[in-house]
Amino acid sequence: MGKHRRPLVGDKHLRRRGRLKYTLVVLAAATTVLGITVPLFAKESAYAGSFNRPGRCPGQNPLNPHCRTATPTPSSTYSSPSPSTSPSPSTSPSPTSTPTLTTTPSPSASSGPPDSGPPDKAGYFSLRAVGGWSSLPDDAACASRVHRSTWEPRPDNVKRNHTEPDPDAVHQSLAARPRAVAGTYDTRWDTWLLARVDGQFTGTTDEIFQWAACKWGLSDNLVRAIAVVESTWYQYLTYPSGRPVVDYGSGDMMAARTTGADTFCAGIAAFGRDYQQDFGAGICPRTFSIAGVMAWQAPSWGTMRGNQNGTFPFSRDSTAFAVDYMASQLRGCYEGWESWLGDTSSTYAAGDIWGCVGNWYSGEWHSAAAEGYISNVQQELANLTWLKPDWPTDKPPCNRTYGCPGPDPL
Repeated sequence: MGKHRRPLVGDKHLRRRGRLKYTLVVLAAATTVLGITVPLFAKESAYAGSFNRPGRCPGQNPLNPHCRTATPTPSSTYSSPSPSTSPSPSTSPSPTSTPTLTTTPSPSASSGPPDSGPPDKAGYFSLRAVGGWSSLPDDAACASRVHRSTWEPRPDNVKRNHTEPDPDAVHQSLAARPRAVAGTYDTRWDTWLLARVDGQFTGTTDEIFQWAACKWGLSDNLVRAIAVVESTWYQYLTYPSGRPVVDYGSGDMMAARTTGADTFCAGIAAFGRDYQQDFGAGICPRTFSIAGVMAWQAPSWGTMRGNQNGTFPFSRDSTAFAVDYMASQLRGCYEGWESWLGDTSSTYAAGDIWGCVGNWYSGEWHSAAAEGYISNVQQELANLTWLKPDWPTDKPPCNRTYGCPGPDPL
C-alpha cells in the first residue's frame, strides 16, 4: 500500500500519508518564525545518528485543511463504530474484520524497567469518549504511563525521536495562524487544542505513539496503524546527500507551476534545505513526518504567512511534535469541533473516529478518498503490521543514483 499525507489549508490543515525526511538544523542562535524571533529547538540530545497530490481536491470546501487525492483503493464496507462499541482488546483481529475502538477510560501503562519486546497486541490506551477532552492527562502524566521498551524497529528515527522543539516557538507559530475564523472551528481549537501541542517527549518510536495516544485520549494501536499508512514508521529518511526519500517521512510533492509554490518552497528552505535543488524550481514536499503532517497552505485558501500552517520545521525535525499534532487533530475532529465539515457534509457529527481518520487524509467527510484511506488504516490495524517478523527490515532499497537511504546526516 502506498502512503498518504494531507496538507494544511486555510484555517485547516491538509495531510497525506507518506514517508518524510528533514535535514535538521539546530540553530545555536535564534530564528525568525512568523515575524517573531525565537529559538526553534531548545534542546537536542547527542543522538545524531510519492504522494503527488493536486493542490486542491475536486469539489472541496476552500477552507478544507486536509485535501489530498488518494491513490485508488478497493472499495470497502464501512460502518462507523458507535461510542459504546466494544472492541476486541484481548484478541488480534483477523485481516478481514473491521477494527473497532473502545471509548472507555485509558488505563495506566505498566511501570518498571523497560523490556526489549514490541508492544502488546492489544495496545495500552483506548479511545476516550466525546467530552473526554476536559480530563485528558498532560505531557508528564502520559510520559509516566508509557510502557517502556528498548524495542526500536526504526533506528533511523533516533535523532528526531530525541529532539524536542522549543515549546514557545511552537505555540507562537500555531497561535499566529488561528483556525477558529468565521465559524470554521470551535473556539477551543485555538484556545485549548493547538495551545496544548508542544512535542515535549523523547523515547523510542513506539513510546512516542503511546505518549501521544495517552495525551489525546486515543487508541495507541490506531496511532500505530495511521503511521504505517503514512510513512511505514519513518520520521524522515534521506539519501547521503540529504535528498529526502519521498514517501518515507516527506512527500506530497508540489506540482510544477502551482500558485504560491515559490513562496512556500522558499520559506521552508530557510530551515536547513532548499528542496528545489533536489526536485526543481517551485517543487518541494508539502508533507513531512512519520504522521503525514502537511505544511502547505494554498494562497487561495487563506492568508497564512509563507503559505504554510505553522507546523514546519517542527513536524520534520521532531517525531514527538508530529505525532502530538496529528493526534490533536483527531481529538478535535472527534469532539465535533471542525465546524466547517458540517458545511460540506450533513452527516458530520462528534463521535465518529473513523470519519476523522479519513478526514485527516482527504480533508473530506466520508468521501471516496477518505473511505479508501480508512480502509487502508483499518487493514493495517487488523493485521497489526508492526508486529510482523519482517517489520524491522521494511526499508526502501538503495537507489543507483542517490545511494542508500538512512537517517538525516546533519
